[in-house]
Amino acid sequence: MNYNFTPFPVLETERLSLRALNLDDAKSIFGLRTNKEVNEFIDRKTPNNLSEARAFIDLISNLTANNKGIFWVIESKSNHQLIGTIGLRHFEDEENYAEIGYELDPVYQQKGFMSEAFEVVLNFGFTDLALNTIEAFTHKNNIPSIALLKKQKFVLHPERRDEGFENNRSYRLESA
Repeated sequence: MNYNFTPFPVLETERLSLRALNLDDAKSIFGLRTNKEVNEFIDRKTPNNLSEARAFIDLISNLTANNKGIFWVIESKSNHQLIGTIGLRHFEDEENYAEIGYELDPVYQQKGFMSEAFEVVLNFGFTDLALNTIEAFTHKNNIPSIALLKKQKFVLHPERRDEGFENNRSYRLESA
């Protein structure tokens, strides 16, 4: 499948706007990606400064421009704050597959925001991109993430491994 994310697909829910990441988001992205609570179960390099956050934004923008992935900022409609991110990447044409990744500012957790974002992104993936499978990898001890995935009807695949991340577990959702 050849994907085309131009123009960028803005997704809306009752409380959220999912939009493209841009350089104006550098300070918020820096705060989110350096938050200890957000990173508790994520094994990734955290940015040391705003310049590194901007480099991450450039990387994501190029990924989207080259149709290799799509990454939304989750923005609250009530206060226009960046509260998280969600995206699809690692597309595999043969299986019509993508991996979903997500993070949410702890202030906004346990309020249903990520469930709202998940629903529109899953709908986009299965309907607009005609995906058959969406997979999430989450740390085996990340109970809130596992609960979110189960709520969204993702199924644990214990035999599947996230190469290089031995504590991650695979959860998959197949199109209806």
